[in-house]
Amino acid sequence: MSINTRFFIILLLSLSLLSGCGPTRPSDQQAQVDPEENARILMQTGDYSAAAVEYLTLAKNDKKNAAIYRLKAAAAYVEAGQYAEADRIISETAVSDKDSIQKLRMRILSARLQLEFGKPGNALNMLAEIDQTQIPSSLQISYYDILARAYLAHGDYLKALSERLKLSKLLSSPTEIDQNHRSLWNIFETIPQDELEELRLVAPEELTSWFELASISKGYRYEPAKLKNAIDGWIQRYPGHPAYASIAPQLISRSSEFVQRPASIGLLLPLSGKYQKSSTAIRDGFLAAWYLDNQQKSEVKIYDANSLNINEIYQQAVADGVEYIVGPLEKEAVDQLANYGDLPVQVLALNRQDNVSEEVIDNNLIQFALSPEDEAAQVAEAAMSDGHRLALVITPNIPWGDRIADAFKKRWLELGGGILEQGHFVSSAKDFGSPVKELLNIDSSDQRGKELRSKLNIKIHTVDRRREDADFIFTAAVPGDARQLFPQFRFHRAGDLPVYSTSHIFTGIVDSAKDTDLNGVMFIDMPWILDTTRQLSLIQDALNRNWAQEKSQYRRLYALGIDAYRLIPEIGLLRAEKNRYLNGETGDLTISSNNIVKRRLRRAKFIDGKPVPLN
Repeated sequence: MSINTRFFIILLLSLSLLSGCGPTRPSDQQAQVDPEENARILMQTGDYSAAAVEYLTLAKNDKKNAAIYRLKAAAAYVEAGQYAEADRIISETAVSDKDSIQKLRMRILSARLQLEFGKPGNALNMLAEIDQTQIPSSLQISYYDILARAYLAHGDYLKALSERLKLSKLLSSPTEIDQNHRSLWNIFETIPQDELEELRLVAPEELTSWFELASISKGYRYEPAKLKNAIDGWIQRYPGHPAYASIAPQLISRSSEFVQRPASIGLLLPLSGKYQKSSTAIRDGFLAAWYLDNQQKSEVKIYDANSLNINEIYQQAVADGVEYIVGPLEKEAVDQLANYGDLPVQVLALNRQDNVSEEVIDNNLIQFALSPEDEAAQVAEAAMSDGHRLALVITPNIPWGDRIADAFKKRWLELGGGILEQGHFVSSAKDFGSPVKELLNIDSSDQRGKELRSKLNIKIHTVDRRREDADFIFTAAVPGDARQLFPQFRFHRAGDLPVYSTSHIFTGIVDSAKDTDLNGVMFIDMPWILDTTRQLSLIQDALNRNWAQEKSQYRRLYALGIDAYRLIPEIGLLRAEKNRYLNGETGDLTISSNNIVKRRLRRAKFIDGKPVPLN
């Protein structure tokens, strides 16, 4: 059970421990029966959904304490990951304004729910309305834990660290204290290295020792011997530090065991033929990251490899003594390496098989792709977190569009959403009005008008009416199609429907004149494209000066090359620690159990023809 789960269960249990607020108990003459016993057992065994049902039954049978039981049911649903159900219960639970303690519990629970919905700003706003001096001791642990997590999700590292320090002073269990210190340390590992020194200058004094350890870890993480010497010196400066017993030794052992710094890397890309320009952008991004790396550099050998010669080129690279291979790029070439047999040298492929097994077939094959299917699934999660339930789907009538639509629908249905209609449009067509009218059921309205005029044999004026049951529209469209598609939504009175899309809607190059028609559309994209701080980074500056990267249609592939290089020494850690991620240019990167690199992207919205990042 994680520390966050334990803290939240403390909140749940406290719902009945505060004086005057718990369910009534039998008299001394009656047998002492605990009505919550079954629910508590289910919570302790991790069957949160069943516990929620049990609490709802108690609420139905005990009207006097119904609100308390309903809040416990909502808390159990949150732990089960059934956030929509928890939100529904909270919204339908009435709490008296006179009962300040119970109102406080509901606010803390609602803040946790907003955090799970991916809205840390909302969570912080809710918690900001709470007077910390009025929080009962039984609720303080959950309050500060949720506050720390919300600050971290909001990108305010210093405040997240400060709340973790406050939490340490409230905990009494050695296990919980140790896990809270680990959560504090995880924040340091989340902070990008170029921001660490800036934050250190303005951090409170009580964080100085932690910042020193973080600087040591990031500076020497790929050099185990130097890391150990530096940490030994740190221990002498800060004897008895909370990180001494567990975190510091783990940093040393982790660096020795998992960090990979190959002496030579083979870059296998199709540098001639139809993928030449894509491969060149990946190569240049990879080499830019290699050039700016302050660690001891690997030798890089570049090979022209495609689906026709991949096995031969792979064998040649192995014979040349290459210790790590990046590539190939073509999906067919990845399929061939997946069927190669036991690969003697580890491969970070820059594409992914269509049907990847849930089980690892070869530990030496990692697959890293800018997957449109993964993006569609993340858009589904974003729309669900925004409170939508009924979707309209429209994509181009090509295999790529069908793949994205299928991925969106699969994830959307898993989350409990519904699909009202799915439509298609012809890419680069002149007529985008007909598929939009069909999607919005306006074609049916037209047909009813024609039938009525025919029956009455008189001229009548009819007004087109679109369907009113949809919450939002999901689409996948390239910029040229999107700029024609969205004016049709507005023309047909669907301008009030939120529209969500994948990164394909944006070229990656700001052009407010052309993209004005996309105003209001929400989409996801990689940090390399959306984060303004990254656009000012040394590596973007170098690529802009040398290759005009900021004006290239291959911008995202430069980022893929950079992350491919930076992933190599981190792969061992990412595979060993499933909750760990690398703050990459293409997204926050993790590695799944079947050796697939997954990306978590950023959200944005078109405003005045420009993409504006959303929290």
